[in-house]
Amino acid sequence: MASEAPDLANPPAGDNTDQDAGLLLLPATQYVPPPTPTNTTQGPDRAATATSARPPPVPSSATTHLGPAPEFHFTFPDRLRGWDKSVAAWLQENNKYFSGVAASAVVFKGDRVLVLQRAPHDSMPLQWEPPGGGVDPEETILNGCARELWEEAGLVAKRVVRVVPPPETKDGDEVEREDRDLGIPFSNRAGDKFYYKFTFEVEVDDAEAVRTDPNEHMGWMWLTEEEVENCRTSSGSTVSFTMSSVRKQLLGAFALRKAG
Repeated sequence: MASEAPDLANPPAGDNTDQDAGLLLLPATQYVPPPTPTNTTQGPDRAATATSARPPPVPSSATTHLGPAPEFHFTFPDRLRGWDKSVAAWLQENNKYFSGVAASAVVFKGDRVLVLQRAPHDSMPLQWEPPGGGVDPEETILNGCARELWEEAGLVAKRVVRVVPPPETKDGDEVEREDRDLGIPFSNRAGDKFYYKFTFEVEVDDAEAVRTDPNEHMGWMWLTEEEVENCRTSSGSTVSFTMSSVRKQLLGAFALRKAG
């Protein structure tokens, strides 16, 4: 990942702490989210240009480092224009006390969603997650999402469809839609640096072109909604997600697609 921030792709929800990841989810009483962008009407997609029986998991042993990201030419609807700005600008406008932003990409192929298996030598070894990571301060949040998707899965973003709202911070604790659309605030284990994570549904040029860097991920799978719900593939293999919030957010992405 290009950013020097900690592994931010999947901060916890439900339980406030995650000892393995060294992350702390902020209670709602400690953080007031910035206002939702006022224009929620689906408008024409804006163009964005920036540089920067069930088969087993596909291994990445033959995959080499993907190299520099290509020039991205993706589009996005008007309602996402608030994320078409640099991390530095977004933090200055929304919460200048935070240290950074992370972004994850939820990618579908038909009725299946892409998940990657973390490398055995990395933190949370062999667990599953969508592509994502820290966004560089000078790049836009949307481009950071596209870059992380390329670096971790070798896929080129064609369109950023929507924000995927996070699950409730606590079981039974309903969160207003306008707040949920923004993401998840969390801190490092020391509690002295704070970050914000956004998850976006992303359409890609060629979903068959998945490649991973074995230094970060050892393979990938396309899971159905039922497999995500049950944490088990149709062949009976257990799917252990990096955090419970990852599974819940993937299920939320399936629900949004059904709703249209």
